[in-house]
Amino acid sequence: MVARVQNAGLARFTLLLAAASWYLQWGTGSGAAATANVVTTTTTTEARAAATMSQQTTTVTSDTLRAVGTITAAGARAITEIGLFDAAGTGSPPTGGNMDIWGDFSVINLASGDSIAFTLNTTFS
Repeated sequence: MVARVQNAGLARFTLLLAAASWYLQWGTGSGAAATANVVTTTTTTEARAAATMSQQTTTVTSDTLRAVGTITAAGARAITEIGLFDAAGTGSPPTGGNMDIWGDFSVINLASGDSIAFTLNTTFS
């Protein structure tokens, strides 16, 4: 038997995910993409930022989950990764909750007080 999620199912999945509370947190480490990646936050003290969630269309209607949020640097940073968490976390840097989406990128250097807006798109197909 072959089973697959139909287009309408993709839209329902992203709708359910977009209705939940999510938080963005950056990191300063980087590594090869893996299912067990964690955001490396040993040198940062920024709190996780609440993400604004929405559905977007990439290939079929509402197949993409979008998280948007802005984080302000408390000090000079060379960030290279972002994670999407299901909880605000506690402590400094925040810990706790589950990281469900992770991505890395070329280094972005920030000075103290700089803000950066992230848009994280995850397409389901």
